[in-house]
Amino acid sequence: MKYDIEFARKQVADLERYRTVRALSGATEEFRHVFQLISLLLHSNHPNLPGFIHDAPFGIFDFKLNDYQRKYLHNLFPNTPIYQIIPNIDRTFLAINGVYVMGSIASISQTTSSDLDIWVCHREDLSPTELDKLQQKVTALEKWAKQFDIDMNLFLMDEMRFRDFRYSEAMTKENSGSAQYMLLLDEFYRSVIRLAGKPLLWLHLLVEDETAYEDEVEKLIKNKEIDPQEWVDFGGLGKFSANEYFGTSLWQLYKGIDSPYKSTIKILLLEAYSWEYPNTRLISSDFKFHLLMDHTEDHHFDSYLEMLERVTAYLTYHKDFKRLDFVRRCFYMKATEDLWYYRGSNWRFDLLNELTQQWGWDQKTIDDLKQRPFWKIRRVKKSYNMVVQMLMLSYRHLIHFARKNNVNASIMPQDISVLTRKIYTAFEELPGKVMLINSQLSNDLAESDLTFIEIPKTTKTHKAGWYLLNQAHKAGWYLLNQAPNMSCFLQPRHVEYNPNLHKLVAWAYFNTLLTPKTRVHIHSDNVDATVLNEFIADLANTFPVKVPPPTNEELNHPCEIRQLLVAVNLISDPTKNLAPVGYDVKQSDLFSFGADERSLVGSIDLIYRNLWNEVRTLHFEGANAILLALKVLSNKIHRGSTTPRSVHVFSYSENYRRTLAEAVSTLINKCISIQSGNTPPSKIHNLLRVAGKNWQFFFEDRGISLQEFQQSNIPQYRDFGDDLHEKLAQNEPHFKRSNIKQIRKANKELYPAELDAFASEGFLQFFFEDTVDGLFNVYILDEQNRIEVYRNCDGEKEQKIREINHIYATADKNGNNPYGIVQRDFNYPQFYRLQQIDNQTKITPFQRYL
Repeated sequence: MKYDIEFARKQVADLERYRTVRALSGATEEFRHVFQLISLLLHSNHPNLPGFIHDAPFGIFDFKLNDYQRKYLHNLFPNTPIYQIIPNIDRTFLAINGVYVMGSIASISQTTSSDLDIWVCHREDLSPTELDKLQQKVTALEKWAKQFDIDMNLFLMDEMRFRDFRYSEAMTKENSGSAQYMLLLDEFYRSVIRLAGKPLLWLHLLVEDETAYEDEVEKLIKNKEIDPQEWVDFGGLGKFSANEYFGTSLWQLYKGIDSPYKSTIKILLLEAYSWEYPNTRLISSDFKFHLLMDHTEDHHFDSYLEMLERVTAYLTYHKDFKRLDFVRRCFYMKATEDLWYYRGSNWRFDLLNELTQQWGWDQKTIDDLKQRPFWKIRRVKKSYNMVVQMLMLSYRHLIHFARKNNVNASIMPQDISVLTRKIYTAFEELPGKVMLINSQLSNDLAESDLTFIEIPKTTKTHKAGWYLLNQAHKAGWYLLNQAPNMSCFLQPRHVEYNPNLHKLVAWAYFNTLLTPKTRVHIHSDNVDATVLNEFIADLANTFPVKVPPPTNEELNHPCEIRQLLVAVNLISDPTKNLAPVGYDVKQSDLFSFGADERSLVGSIDLIYRNLWNEVRTLHFEGANAILLALKVLSNKIHRGSTTPRSVHVFSYSENYRRTLAEAVSTLINKCISIQSGNTPPSKIHNLLRVAGKNWQFFFEDRGISLQEFQQSNIPQYRDFGDDLHEKLAQNEPHFKRSNIKQIRKANKELYPAELDAFASEGFLQFFFEDTVDGLFNVYILDEQNRIEVYRNCDGEKEQKIREINHIYATADKNGNNPYGIVQRDFNYPQFYRLQQIDNQTKITPFQRYL
């Protein structure tokens, strides 16, 4: 095939100039400064220039100063010739082949907050020491850009390493790790701007068949039509796989956690790509065809508009107009997120106005979307629910794609495990979990007034308006984002409901509706404003609203409690109107108090943040509240786990407040200490009398169990400890479980003890253990950590994983499948190996031996 390389050079150069103008058009002075200087600072390594690192490699192939850079150097070094600042470097010593920016820059979606994602393609023969120095230099430049509030990410790239499919850096917010390769290259080619260095060969060759790209390049080199030393070549786009679609789509779902409007269009583009698979027509290939065939008048060369057009065609074909409207709204909000910055006419907004006219939007819709940074909770919840619905539907399409194409998730299990856990922790709704609304949906959710209203189980009419609420509302707690007045009783005005006060307060606090400036009001027979404000203050002093995201290491670790708040008698206080006693009250008396042996702990509420940054809540009420709380808490702290960083116990009792707090704190800390392995479970401290009954507790690997002692069986000593008897489980089936330790003894170690420490609530986990003669055992922990064991299995483990994934993918939320498996939202089976390392059993993510 004949290629017109010179014409291609002209077309690509024209496009680079066009995109550079658009990137700088309307941008901030800070952005323009960084954008125009970055290639200069990579080409030089002068002590008085940003990014200087002693002995760091530098120099860009065929570098030429632009006018802005020349003026910058002249102002910085007015009396020094430029050649002394930037000396000529022999080609053989140049460290960098090319510098390229990719992503939303120069597109309609570029905003003042857009990142600068830049590939720095270096020589492949740099030594490890030189690479380390170069990494120090780019890190220094990233910090320099941060001084101007510009997020710049410089990625060191080796084109040969990339072409050999070895690009598998650790997954970060900006990098999907091994989850994608070709699709990353597709995005790069369709959006790239060369800032300096060698041109990209792929953009200049209109190859008819992408699968033959490498052969075409080899032929051109052999015929000496091109010199490979004059080009950067990351390879062609002919080697896609279903696994890559799967991994990349999961990664984009993860990106959607923090940037829903930005990621939505990419998620749907991947869905459109997967629908065409294996005959996918990539945007970058379309773009190159129009460019090199000189169809520049009817093609806008805007990567985001191209994505929108492809997604529009896909959704229109499937008559999915609801999602089409949603993705257009996301696109509009992403493109107008810095509307405040621009004044007068701007090409981006002019083009957006044309699009909204084509879509048939009215002014009311446009005004609503423009107000997005100032939305309050009702509007944000509506948008958030749409985001989750869209992501869930895309996730189901992904599962269907995986089943259809026999995706083998074991090829990249570590990334898949991390991705699914990040998605799961953000979107999976579980009992007691505080769902966090994405902060990017609005700049400020804070309310000036919040009102908490309790609707009792029995109708009460002595408070004005309550009878109206009781007619239309179920019992529990309601949150209103306004001060109390008659209007809030006349129609359903609440923004959130929960049966438990502490979870409702936590929801308002962690979603930033409730701030130190918020005026709080309450209507309740059980809780007054003073107690509520005390609880809010204790919550704020215990938990920061924002914390760093969990690391990949933490997401690969069993989920553990990191911070814990215990609220005693917040909503049920048996000490109210308690008659005084004529003796000193001991801590042990508080759980079986007075002549009627009444427990003075009427309710216990737990709020905790775990290792994955989920916020969970639990509520216990009644005579056995302390026992139920200790039982469940001990089940969530496996034997040998890390002790929580902080444990705070607060009492809101009218009487014996301090003594009750100390008594419950003693029990909670003893439970944690024993389960964490810091204190041996001594038999001397195994009795607790609660509400007239005596309980002896037993510590086990995954919790504690209780046995009730009749009066005649009580030993001569008496002390207090923790836990619950199986009798309680008759009325509380959620807490019923077998004695794992006894099971293990009876069955000669039914399963390895290491599984107890690794069990993670809410996940389906498979553990493979090699035995003799090439056989293996499989241990399965379901979402409730119930175990199944299959011994002496044969065959290939990878094949078993494919079969498991297929079975799980065919399941729906109702368990309508031959196996009765119920698919949970945003979850996927997790696979691990049990391996003997240094005479110890270790659990590692399952990785296929390549």
